Amino acid sequence: MTKEIIDFINAELKIDITKKKKTNQYVFARTVYYKLAKELTNLPISEIGRQVNKDHCSVLHNLKNFDEVVKRKELKKIYDTFKEFPIQEDRVTYTEALNINEQLRLQLTDIKQKYEQLLEEREETNTIKVSKIEELTKGLTDEQLDLVHLRLEAMIKMIKSI
Repeated sequence: MTKEIIDFINAELKIDITKKKKTNQYVFARTVYYKLAKELTNLPISEIGRQVNKDHCSVLHNLKNFDEVVKRKELKKIYDTFKEFPIQEDRVTYTEALNINEQLRLQLTDIKQKYEQLLEEREETNTIKVSKIEELTKGLTDEQLDLVHLRLEAMIKMIKSI
């Protein structure tokens, strides 16, 4: 089971947590591994650490920091996914669903932006049309405006009947 956890974390983060690197990315990834291995196996702490070339002290120290580590969205997702779906086939299906969900979310955002753009263009077109009518009728008396409205209504009725 520890091999599966290590492989999953490595694949998700595109790193190798068995390397002796001390950057935050590696330390935090190993912390997630320690927590999952402790919860999902009956191995002693020393063996859990040995799987990633660390001693039991490193495992204990990092387990104390687990709550801080999983505040990072990506690491929480990895932890939750493996904890919920320890069987490979189920996890792959869930991961695919997450990826599809993300793609749909991006498409929805794109569609919303296009919709907003179309609304703005429509508003601009309507404003231009109103401005043109105002320009054409500028300076007409109220009687002349009433005549324009009457004739426009008649023209519109004729066009609609065609």
